Amino acid sequence: MKKKKMHLLQYMMPPVTHHSSATWKHPRNMTMTNAFQWNRPEIWQEVAQIAERGKLDAVFFADTEGIYSEYENSYKSAVRYASQVPCYEPSVLMAFMGAVTKHIGLTMTFSVAGYPPYILARKLATLDHLSRGRVGWNVVTAFHKNASENLGLSVEQYHLSHDQRYDRLEEYMEVCYKLWDSWEPDAIVMDAENNIFADPEKVHPINHEGKWFKCKGPLNIDRSPQGRPVILQAGQSSRGIQFAAKHAELIFTLQPDREAMKVYYNRLKEEAVKAGRDPDDVRVCFGLQVFVGETEEIARAKAALHNSLVPAEAGVTILSGHLGYDLSKHGLDELIADLKVPGIQGMIDAYKHSSSKNITIREAGMLHGRGVMTPQLVGSPEQVADWMEETMKEVGGDGFLLSPAYLPGSLEEFVELVVPILQKRGLARTEYVENGTLRDNLKALNA
Repeated sequence: MKKKKMHLLQYMMPPVTHHSSATWKHPRNMTMTNAFQWNRPEIWQEVAQIAERGKLDAVFFADTEGIYSEYENSYKSAVRYASQVPCYEPSVLMAFMGAVTKHIGLTMTFSVAGYPPYILARKLATLDHLSRGRVGWNVVTAFHKNASENLGLSVEQYHLSHDQRYDRLEEYMEVCYKLWDSWEPDAIVMDAENNIFADPEKVHPINHEGKWFKCKGPLNIDRSPQGRPVILQAGQSSRGIQFAAKHAELIFTLQPDREAMKVYYNRLKEEAVKAGRDPDDVRVCFGLQVFVGETEEIARAKAALHNSLVPAEAGVTILSGHLGYDLSKHGLDELIADLKVPGIQGMIDAYKHSSSKNITIREAGMLHGRGVMTPQLVGSPEQVADWMEETMKEVGGDGFLLSPAYLPGSLEEFVELVVPILQKRGLARTEYVENGTLRDNLKALNA
């Protein structure tokens, strides 16, 4: 029986912290090994080249338009601990990374609160052209308080209900799809003899007028290599999962253990069938923070060093931001199980069940600061490969989103030590599709 290959993506949030609050001060991170290297394009180009050397599907950038200011009703703690700040605009970094690579997918987050549909559709079509069809868009609906203030959103816009945000998002996607399809694939004819660059009969207005958006079209950019970017999503709520099952080709999720992974995976695939899609076209990748060494002892020392660098308050700061709730209202030694937090109750529930004992807000902050909800995998190359293979078999998952403890080192270690084992076992890609797009490579992996 042919083995199922894993989709592998590299997660990042530019430039100095990612899922881990310890990243920026880790002695092997780009921030510490070469002063100010993190704000130069060469290091990000190196990261993309390492990922391509490992034949990963894509590099992935998360993003936000503001600084988390929920904790103590101030941005000061987030700035102090580099809690996902500074945060560079990802498409600019992706352009630099795409210039020095040929195959690796370039996937990035854009919030629908931050751009009118026309601007975002145009930006993504441009990047897809310039990368020869390697772009993916992680669709985000939510925005935190400081981001909404930066974007000048009205109180009514900021306080849309959960379902209203997804209603608005559905129309947003409709407008983008129409714009990407407003140029027919063969609209450009380049007929110099008859003085016709493009056939105007094959370029169409969209004349969209809906509840949330109004757009005449057409897009002022011809159809890109993929037609539309690969859609990524990270839906966790019931409505979010339904949206992901309907639209997304790659879905990533942070689940604390195999049991939670299996529940999420099965539910997502069921929703994909309900949406009339082939469930194999909806790929679920689980977040994973890997510490690998030549021996298990070396790997455990790496994990211990990383975990020791996480301040509890840094973790509570970013947890407050993700919850949209100020945890400084409570003592750090209060039990997290006692909290009733509006908004993202699911994250609180996950931490309630993440330990055999009732954990405190301080302990939850430490866990969140280490990797949000990303499980840590620690071991020798063979042990890491074994766990990944066993998880795929047990859960039925499609792959993993690798969350770095430090860059570019942790990615390079994974590529050098683990990827060859996965390839030898027939569990990872050995070659890209020649001249293929990101979508081509996703489809070809297990064709």
